[in-house]
Amino acid sequence: MNSDNLQEQIKRKRIENTDISKHDLDGYDLSKCVIKNVVFATEDQNDRKLCNINFKDSTLENVSFDGATLENCSFDLSENLGVDNISKVSFRKSMLINCRFRKARIVWSDFRYSEINQVTFEEASIDFCDFYRAFFLGVGIFRKSLIQNSSFYYTYFNEGACIRKENLVNGKILQQNKSNYEKFLFEWNSCGTGVRKNNLKNSTSDWSGQESLSNRFSDAEDIYKNLNGLWMSKGFLGDANWAYVQGKRMERNRLFFCESKDSKKPIYFRFKKIVESAFNLLLDGLFGYGESIRKMITTYIIVIVAFAYIYYALPFISISSYIDAIGFSFKNMVAMTPDEIKSINPLIDILNVIQTTIGILLTGIFGFILGNKIRNQ
Repeated sequence: MNSDNLQEQIKRKRIENTDISKHDLDGYDLSKCVIKNVVFATEDQNDRKLCNINFKDSTLENVSFDGATLENCSFDLSENLGVDNISKVSFRKSMLINCRFRKARIVWSDFRYSEINQVTFEEASIDFCDFYRAFFLGVGIFRKSLIQNSSFYYTYFNEGACIRKENLVNGKILQQNKSNYEKFLFEWNSCGTGVRKNNLKNSTSDWSGQESLSNRFSDAEDIYKNLNGLWMSKGFLGDANWAYVQGKRMERNRLFFCESKDSKKPIYFRFKKIVESAFNLLLDGLFGYGESIRKMITTYIIVIVAFAYIYYALPFISISSYIDAIGFSFKNMVAMTPDEIKSINPLIDILNVIQTTIGILLTGIFGFILGNKIRNQ
């Protein structure tokens, strides 16, 4: 396409089915344009730069910026009208510097291997996008943005660029939804952003969608643990603790659904993984991995009620009512064993020691959890 034809399409606010990767587009106003099936850059170009281009309120579909450096470009929407304005767009191996995606609705877009520096995604909606090995630098703004069904596996966030728990729709990441992750892995080729199997060197890799699907719990565990470390370093302690819990749950799913069912491993290895997953589940159910006051109090009450039932049911202990048994059990939890259940029987003495020990442990854990909660407020 020559310059005259390009100018004509820009005047008509519709640019379609063309390769303009050889044109100097710096400073162009492409606002409110419909841009479809257009190549702005290709990876085999050297030093392709696109500066100060205005895409505000434009609709981009099946567009390639592969390998380009985009600087001071705006993809903002004036209003979030519920329409996807960036669809099937590839920023693969690109550099985004001081670009803005405020209120943009971005779907099925490829940010793999990109370097994203000083970019604003404020109030943006991001759905089914791939940030595999993307590199976030500078101050990245995600305030009020909503991210779902998007992969952040091996994504790096520096100290200034950070998503928050509130940005993750329903508090989940892509790998936790099997059907959506399957769609993400196997329908990616049809979204028009290039061959999914290509790696950083553009050579065919041994990537397997089925293997990635099978490893989704392991991937999710890595993502959550990375987020935990990121948020902890920034002082977002509430978000960090939440990510820690999610990471431990993904670890449990990996142990039980993947490693314990691996027929290639010996039986003792699989049994060990079942035991590890069961212990993981126990810690979650009883204490929420040290993060849940509600579970801690529930566990404390269950222990009191259970031992009270034992004391009340034993024939050689004279307790007039189950309410009294609960009172005795509660005192036992805080090492104040009543005289009524002392030195009656060796079995009772053992039960007293066991319950008192459990009570001391639970009290210590409760203090730890409460201290964490107070510190994180």
